[in-house]
Amino acid sequence: MTKKLADAVQRTAQRTVTQNSAAWLLATVTAAYDDGTVDISTATGPVERVRRLRSYSPQVGDRVKVARNPAGNWVVEDATAKAADAWQPISLRSGFTASGTAGDAPPMCRRNSGGMVQLSGIIVPTGLSTSASVVMGDMPAAIRPQYRGACMGVGDAVAVRIYINTDGTVSARLITGSAPSWVSLDGAQCR
Repeated sequence: MTKKLADAVQRTAQRTVTQNSAAWLLATVTAAYDDGTVDISTATGPVERVRRLRSYSPQVGDRVKVARNPAGNWVVEDATAKAADAWQPISLRSGFTASGTAGDAPPMCRRNSGGMVQLSGIIVPTGLSTSASVVMGDMPAAIRPQYRGACMGVGDAVAVRIYINTDGTVSARLITGSAPSWVSLDGAQCR
């Protein structure tokens, strides 16, 4: 066998293995569709209408893990983690402080892998009433929800409605009770 023929056989074998093997790669979402598919941009070029897993809620610009099988089928599995996925502090407004009690979580927010904005922590409030909602704090810009959320929360002998607003503010209004010594943000979430 000549060197030229051996090189050609090796190139063909490598290309066949590469094309017919299962693999995963990273890509960026360039478009998301209502039919469960997304367009992605990979290191080797764009790929249109790739099926996504039901658990992945696509956002244009997400960096995603993509799997490809030997039959040429592609699937977007999920987005990779980014800074906005980690719990971030809520900047409290005047009159509101984090609980100083040992074991109480500080007021924090995050966007989970499903795209939901979640709140956590305990706040010591002043000025909450049943007549109007009061802005307690501000979330970082990267975590602001697409839609306003209204969630029920609890406090010291009170029920409170917690609002997660599209402008990044977190506000509250008493439903029952008066002058709570603390309010929990745990469980408040929206998309």
